[in-house]
Formats: sequence, structure tokens, C-alpha cells
Amino acid sequence: MDSEDDMHDANDSADDDFYSGGEAGLAASDDGDADYDFADHDSDDSPELLSHRQQQNYCILSEAGIKQRQEDDINRVSTVLSISKSEACALLRSYNWSVSKVHDEWFVDEERVRKVVGFPEKRIEMPNDRELACGICFENCPHASMSAAACGHPFCSVCWRGYISTAINDGPGCLMLRCPDPSCVAAVGQDMINSLANEEDKEKYGRYLRRSYIEDNRKTKWCPAPGCEYAVEFVVGSGSYDVNCNCSYGFCWNCTEEAHRPVDCATVSKWILKNSAESENMNWILANSKPCPKCKRPIEKNQGCMHITCTPPCKFEFCWLCLGSWSEHGERTGGFYACNRYEAARQEGAVVILILDVHFIT
Repeated sequence: MDSEDDMHDANDSADDDFYSGGEAGLAASDDGDADYDFADHDSDDSPELLSHRQQQNYCILSEAGIKQRQEDDINRVSTVLSISKSEACALLRSYNWSVSKVHDEWFVDEERVRKVVGFPEKRIEMPNDRELACGICFENCPHASMSAAACGHPFCSVCWRGYISTAINDGPGCLMLRCPDPSCVAAVGQDMINSLANEEDKEKYGRYLRRSYIEDNRKTKWCPAPGCEYAVEFVVGSGSYDVNCNCSYGFCWNCTEEAHRPVDCATVSKWILKNSAESENMNWILANSKPCPKCKRPIEKNQGCMHITCTPPCKFEFCWLCLGSWSEHGERTGGFYACNRYEAARQEGAVVILILDVHFIT
């Protein structure tokens, strides 16, 4: 996958140089007549060029691509601020994975940022005793089996493992895990997760971390297609919101509904809400009304006899019970206000059809 991505990146960069008039484009134009033929075929209105330009405002990311970009951002922050990768990861999570915002906030007020994230200026080491009392189980354990965050509060490996496992099973909140001591707000970094958690919990934590990178970052979103695992990085303010994922699903970046250009997102939202409300209304209509046998307009009967007259211009008169024409009702059907046509239908063997029809309508 990496080699294919590199190949595509190289092709894209070459295309960018050509269309932007860079050195590659100038060199190509000096080679001969073949380049003039190429330029003639790719005029300003050619579908190939339009497609190329439309694809410049977003990038499709696979799981490997997400992980690589995340690692690059963590390494960048770690290098610039001279902090560990675990601390850089926690900083980025706290500031929605915005590298520029992390840098700005850190250089403006480093002390405040450390308090918000949970990183003391100086790491406090555990007491150098042969045995230490665990703050959770209160058992005296060997120093080698004890661990602590940057705050220095010691807990045994068994309690740490249970604490971390419970937090991870509770959901993505484990990414902001703090020291088990109730009075402490020191952050539990990814390095401690990797050293203390079991393999299953570490895998879950990694998935939550990748999801956070996409869902908390304003420049990235998951493809909304069912079952799709691709993410999309979008250049905000670049014009069209139309995105075509590698899974062949097209959607609007702004509202994540199906692509709807040139209709704006607000109109689409109102349309979806209207359809949803009308859908609920239709469910109620089907459950509490019957259609006129002539014009099919739904009619609700809330009182009175079985004689129904449809509203103008239809004005069709029918029996509510059997939906037959009222002119066919009389003494032979049990009287004007008592329909016994089901009795005759039962004798003719058609009662099942009539019953099914009435059940469907009601």
C-alpha cells in the first residue's frame, strides 16, 4: 500500500508542476511537438483536467495512512517541544489533533497547558524502598512490580492492569485516563498503556486513538457509507464539498449526506426532516384510516354509522365496513346500518380475501 501511495503522490506532484507552470511543466513544453499534442488534448474544459482539479481538495486515507499521519504529527510535536511521544500524543488529543494550536498554546503559556493536560513540570519518582504499599489493594509489593504516572503515586501491576482494562472497556474516555489516586489529575500516557495492558486492551486502545484522530480533527471525517473504513481529509474552504470515496460512495463533506450539488446543505436537511415527519404521518394514516374506494384519499372515521361520504369533488358513498358502494346496501345486506356481506362472502368462499383486505387497510 505504501509503495502504491508513493507512486500516486509522485504522479500527483508531477501533474501539479505541469499545471502550475513549474519547472517540470516548462521542461516538458520544450521537448517537442508531442507535448503540444498533449496540451491540445487537455484543454481547460477537458474532463481529465476538471477531474484532476476537483480531486485536489480532499485525500482518501486508509487505516495505514491514518496511522502514518498520526505518527507524523506526534513526532513533529515531540521534536519541536522536546517532549516524549506519549506527552505529545496527549497534547494533540487535548487540542483536537491540531499541531498548530498545540504549538501556539504551548509557547504562550506552557504551565497552563501542562495543568490542563496533566503533565507536571518535573516527574516525581516513586520512593526507592524495597517494598511499597499499593494505593488500591493496600498490599505491600516489591518495588519492581510497582508503577506510577508522572505524579509518582505507586500502584501494583495487577491493579494497574485492572484499572486500565476497565477504562478501555468503558469506551473512548480511556484516552483521557488519569492517575487512580482520587486527588490526582496526572495523565496516564500511551507508554504506560503499552507496558501494562494486555494485548486485547492495547489493540482496543489503538483503535480508539485512530478514531479520535479522525473524529476530533476538523479536517478529517469517516466515509458515511455502511461498512466503509476509509477516512477523508478535506481542505476546508476549497469550494466544492463533493467527495467520492474509494468505496465508490459519493457524499457531501459538509453534511455527510449523499452528494446533492447544487442544492445547499440547509435545504437538504429540511427536505430530509420533512420526509421523516411525513413518513411518521403516513404510518399513522395507514394505522388509523381507510382509503376511499374511488379516489383513494385516506379517511378517518371517529364516530357515527358505517355510511361514509367522501369529500368533494369525489362524493363517493360507501360502507366503512366492507368498502363497497353504499347503493348496494339495503335490507338484503342486513339493513342500511348493519353490513352482513361477509356472511354471503363466506358462503361463496371469498371471506378470506375480504378479511385480508380489511386487515391490510386498517
